[in-house]
Amino acid sequence: MRKEQKVEVVKEMTEKLKGQKNVLLVDFSGIKGNEAAAFRKALNKEGIYYKVIKASLLKRAMEGAGFEDVDENLFTKSVGVALYESDPVVLVKKFVEFKNEDDQPVFKIKMGFVDGKWTVRSNIEKIATLPSKETLLSKLVYLIQSPLSRMVTVLQKPEKDLVIVLGQIKDKKEKAEKAA
Repeated sequence: MRKEQKVEVVKEMTEKLKGQKNVLLVDFSGIKGNEAAAFRKALNKEGIYYKVIKASLLKRAMEGAGFEDVDENLFTKSVGVALYESDPVVLVKKFVEFKNEDDQPVFKIKMGFVDGKWTVRSNIEKIATLPSKETLLSKLVYLIQSPLSRMVTVLQKPEKDLVIVLGQIKDKKEKAEKAA
């Protein structure tokens, strides 16, 4: 790669990294070419940006984008970089759950920048076990809504009982009038 190309790659990656809240750095050495193409296509459908970049170029790009406290051990060889604007759980799950045809994990997660903070691999793998943001929000709505709907039912119960009792009284009076 010529120097001009390297400068262009660093510039492009710096722009992509600026303002990112979710960045995943992975070792991709266990993936085959056809698997990589299929995986990249699946990531694109989800809106996840993924690029393999030389470690020294990534280091320059991260410095240019303002990332601090980056572990120097991450920059030993080429690195897979994944960026996602939205839910970090979706990003992490894609890489943790992706397996090859032997059902073996393909990617080794090096480190991640999740919701604006550097996170080690063990924490990232824990994030992958969480439900998505949408699932958590729907559960929260259910938990909030459930007691309210029960309370409405309880409050309506006496009114229903009163209507039933009044209906029975009315029926008794009508029967008494017909009998008289």
